[in-house]
Amino acid sequence: MPHKFSFLSAAFLILTGMAYGGPLPSPYASSFDPPVNGTYSDGYGVIGSFTPPSWSSNGSWGKIELLEGHQAYRTEGYNLRTQKLRFQDTYQDRKYPLRAYYGVLNQQLVDGFNLFYRNACAGSVDAPGAQCPPSKSPQRPEARFVLLHYGPKTASLQCDLTQPPALLVHGAMQTANVWIAPKGNDGAGGTYPGNDSSSKPTGFVQALEAAGRCTYAVTFGNFHGDNFNQAINLANAIDRVKKLTGSPKIDLITWSKGALPADLYLANVSSWNDWGDRYFEGLAAEQARHVPPFRKDVRAYVPLSGPHSGIDLNFRHPYEDLLIVSTQESAPIGQGPVTWGMFSAIQCVNLGFDGLPVPGFQNPYAASVCVNRGGTWPDYWSRVYTSNITGLDGAGKPLYSKSLKTLNVEQGLLPNSFSFDEYNISMWGAIDDNGAYISPYLGQLQASYDLRDYYPTPNRQDDANGWSSVDTDESKWHSWLDFKIDSNPTPFSDGSIEEDAGHTTCRNSAYDPQSIPCFAKVFGYYDPRTAESFSDGYATYRLMDGIGINAVMEMGGNFIERLRQHGLSPDLDFLYVLYGMSAGASGTVFEMDGMSCPSCAPHGDGVLFDVSIAALDQLTQGWSDAAKASKASQEGMPYSHLEMGATPEIWNKVIAKLKSIARDTP
Repeated sequence: MPHKFSFLSAAFLILTGMAYGGPLPSPYASSFDPPVNGTYSDGYGVIGSFTPPSWSSNGSWGKIELLEGHQAYRTEGYNLRTQKLRFQDTYQDRKYPLRAYYGVLNQQLVDGFNLFYRNACAGSVDAPGAQCPPSKSPQRPEARFVLLHYGPKTASLQCDLTQPPALLVHGAMQTANVWIAPKGNDGAGGTYPGNDSSSKPTGFVQALEAAGRCTYAVTFGNFHGDNFNQAINLANAIDRVKKLTGSPKIDLITWSKGALPADLYLANVSSWNDWGDRYFEGLAAEQARHVPPFRKDVRAYVPLSGPHSGIDLNFRHPYEDLLIVSTQESAPIGQGPVTWGMFSAIQCVNLGFDGLPVPGFQNPYAASVCVNRGGTWPDYWSRVYTSNITGLDGAGKPLYSKSLKTLNVEQGLLPNSFSFDEYNISMWGAIDDNGAYISPYLGQLQASYDLRDYYPTPNRQDDANGWSSVDTDESKWHSWLDFKIDSNPTPFSDGSIEEDAGHTTCRNSAYDPQSIPCFAKVFGYYDPRTAESFSDGYATYRLMDGIGINAVMEMGGNFIERLRQHGLSPDLDFLYVLYGMSAGASGTVFEMDGMSCPSCAPHGDGVLFDVSIAALDQLTQGWSDAAKASKASQEGMPYSHLEMGATPEIWNKVIAKLKSIARDTP
């Protein structure tokens, strides 16, 4: 591969001149990527660009450009679930033909990052590539890279340059493609039939361009990536859009997790001085120092259901973790993190034997770390480890005693069946064989926050109200475990989950697994490797374990706790907080703990609670009453989290607000 400067010489290079200078302080230097040109500076370069094929019926990106930041970036972690998908990797089966509609769009992103790497592993739509390297590849781009997408009209500046351009920022498990083709595109105008009916073949990009706006969007390398890294990339992208259009300010629209890097930039995170002195808070303080200060270059900020006060979704819903560990890595629902460091194989969603050439006995459901695990009762009580980190030491650094491979091989996994990339799926990551800490979910780690003070784990004892029809933890996780435990080792056995009648114990276990353990009690089968105790023919097994939410929040630098204490800069001209108020359609509801009855208001948008997304007071703290009244507002909309950025009614609402701001601007 040629050195990057061999083809940077022909690229457009931008340097703002602000040098950070000097080496990074110990013990944090090893957590950062090396500088691009010998020293860190507040600047960026344009590596190159390309024009995607045009889909005349629905439109496509007019241009995709690769930016390279020169600031100090924390090293991103990746696994099979967070790397960029090539056409050949995009999930495809008869029920979910995702490759047909999203494969080409995914390939374009890999091609964009490959403007730097120039690696044949990127493949193409017609020629699959070999496996990419485990790091530093077009599938796993380094943190300093971000794609800038131009709308189809914007690429040729067929837009109103007198209006501020719009920049769109995607959320977790998303890319910029969600803004232009929310239902995908098969290259001939066909769209995926399985999406929610409220979304349209064209997206927010086309709606903004129809209103005359020059429209851009970003794609981050890791959609679960570090929020400080993404804040730097966002600042660079804003500066690039300003130079492309000649506008001194842009309008910034974010969705979901995409609000967090925007919050950091707009809140001048580099000036915060209230970080703690333990290891991960010190690391966060060093990261914050390298985020450019707010340059007063955002006119209007519109966060769509952003998690400004955090999220604890996977901590309170065991079914979400169960679903992830039993799903293929490239399937959309499988791309999230889990909050278990260990779980009993009985929780794998599977039936029958694995790998036997006997019709009717294959495992159609088991995938990923659940392959060959938990299919039959002799293997029910082996353990599957998704992390080897057991806690934090006195200084706040991760503790571990064995490798992730050793832990799983000790439970019966064949050594040649282990892959660190496959098993490292806990939110807080793991220590690899070289002693390096790797989390593919740094941004989710930072976003974690215990919200039980606002919405406690509910009591689901009385199912006469129909909770099992709404709450997947009742209808799937709990019912599935009850069935498998009670049928172990024969249908006439006796077994049960050891919890309270309201089914809150195991749902709280991820928050504090040491004080609130989740056990199963089984008659007639004893596995000496994993049983906690054995008495009167009954064995007790721990269903799952982890490090608890307090340790997770600390490993995230207590990010949300700090964010809650800082408002956005009063130099922001306008703030319009828009959030969802509907749980969503059946099958898309993930967060139902805010509901007081199965048909009651969700107090959120089906993924995030209202306390997190309706955060106007948090975001405007420090503003004068007059500023709050004149340039800040928030509004709830009758849509779910997954609809907030892909619904024409939302687009029209935002466009109307931006127009009203323009009329009010002197």
